Amino acid sequence: MSEYILLLHRERKFIAKRGVVNTHVGRVDTSNAKIGERISVNNEEFVVLKPTIIDLLEKCRRGAQIIMPRDAAQIVAATGAGRGWRCLDGGSGSGFLSIILGHVVGPEGKVYTYEARKEFYDKARKNIEICGMGGVVEIKNGDINEFAEGNLDLVTLDMKGAEGMVEKVHERLNPGGWLAVYSPHIEQQVGVRKEMERCGFGYVKTVENIQREWKSLGGYTHPVPKGIMHTGFLTFGRKI
Repeated sequence: MSEYILLLHRERKFIAKRGVVNTHVGRVDTSNAKIGERISVNNEEFVVLKPTIIDLLEKCRRGAQIIMPRDAAQIVAATGAGRGWRCLDGGSGSGFLSIILGHVVGPEGKVYTYEARKEFYDKARKNIEICGMGGVVEIKNGDINEFAEGNLDLVTLDMKGAEGMVEKVHERLNPGGWLAVYSPHIEQQVGVRKEMERCGFGYVKTVENIQREWKSLGGYTHPVPKGIMHTGFLTFGRKI
């Protein structure tokens, strides 16, 4: 499991290893603090907590473009991924999707992920360690096109040429297993859908996951006038 703790203040939070943590109101010593314990510093109160997987992802370094947690959550919601599932994720990028999937499938499951570029592989591997997912997520510095794993329940692809992987994925999925393809461009999803239908996938659908934050201030409520609404498209298909 992760060795980090979450130090939560009413205005800010800090994810750090146990010890002295430098905060915006002073130094907080968490060396011997218990989970749930409250610590006061300069009349400001902190609570020591176990960080969630989303908290830990904020500690991770980004290299390649990541699949946002909201899109990862959509993959889990659409497929029903859960404990004990065997998953394949290509390519790893910064490892965020693999980490979230590892959290979902738990120690009873397994997530295999491939990243061809060494610099991305090194960063993703470190992020997996930070999040305490080393026992569940197995990362390989190699080409996803050459993956050998089988009996899979879910395959996720975030890569150029994903349509060329559809047939092999169909062969390696368990009956009822899912393929989810992410792309910021609809043109690739058109090609992916064509291949899914040719290979016999059912329940094929393409979705766009748009979220808009709202704020209420002084009695007036309206959308926050900034932020990324469109992140990408997701195409799902199920092996019948």
